Amino acid sequence: MPSKHFLTACSALALLVALPSTPAMADPGYGDSPDLALRSCQHLYAMGVRRSGVYFLKPDGAQALTTYCDMETQGGGWAMVYNSVLGINTTDFWNIPYGDRLGRRGRPSLDSNFYEGSLYLYRRTEYVDAVKYMDVIEDLRGKTVILFTAQVGGFATSTMRFQGPQLLSGQPEIYREQFATGWAAPDHDGDIHSTTECSSYFANVTQHYGACWVYNLGADAGNEPEDGRVGPHLNSTVASALGLATDGTTYTRVRRITRFVRW
Repeated sequence: MPSKHFLTACSALALLVALPSTPAMADPGYGDSPDLALRSCQHLYAMGVRRSGVYFLKPDGAQALTTYCDMETQGGGWAMVYNSVLGINTTDFWNIPYGDRLGRRGRPSLDSNFYEGSLYLYRRTEYVDAVKYMDVIEDLRGKTVILFTAQVGGFATSTMRFQGPQLLSGQPEIYREQFATGWAAPDHDGDIHSTTECSSYFANVTQHYGACWVYNLGADAGNEPEDGRVGPHLNSTVASALGLATDGTTYTRVRRITRFVRW
C-alpha cells in the first residue's frame, strides 16, 4: 500500500497539472511602431528597453519620428541628433540652409549620415534633472571616445544657440568651439569668428562653430577645405591627445562624429 506521504505528493502534483498555465508577460514593444512610441529614448529606457537601435519617439506627444537610441553609453537613453560618417559627398549632406535648420534628412543609424534638427528643441521631462548632450567620435580604426558631455537650460531656435550650457565632462576645446558657441549655415553667419564666415569658408557645412572649429562634419581645414568632399574631420593634435588614430594630415578624417541628446 502506498504511504501517506506518497499519496499527498501525488495529489499536489495532480493539482498543479490541473491549474491553468499563466502566459508569460508579453513584451509591449515600446518604440517599435508609432502607436507604441514614447516621448524620448530616456522614457524607453525607464520602461525597460535596453537594446540600442532605431525607435519611434513622440517628443511633442503627437507626431511620431524615428531616431537611433543609444541605450548603453553613459547610462543609456540617448537620442541621435546628428551623425556624420566617412564617405563620398559627406560634405554635400551638411549643406543645410538656415530655413531647414529644424528639419530632417538622412537615415538614423550609426553607419549613415543623419540630421534631426527638431531634437534640439528644449524638452525637460520627469526622467531627467536637465537636458544633456553627448558628442562621440570614432576614428579610422574603429576606436570610439566620448568627446564631451554637457547640459543646457534651453535652446534658441532663431540663433540655434544653447542657453545656459555647462560642460560636465570631456574635452573643453571641442565643447567651446562646437557646442557652447555660435551656429552657421551657408546663408546664416552665426559663428563667433570676427572676420570669417565659417560655414561659407569651410565648404558650406552647417554646424555649431566657434572661431572656427576643432571638428567639422564635412570639411577639412587645410589648403583645400573640400578635401574631395569626403569627411568628417578632426584636428589631428586633438585626436592624438584622445588616443585616436590619424591619417597623417593636420586635420584627420574620422569614421564618424555623432551628437546625442537625453531628455
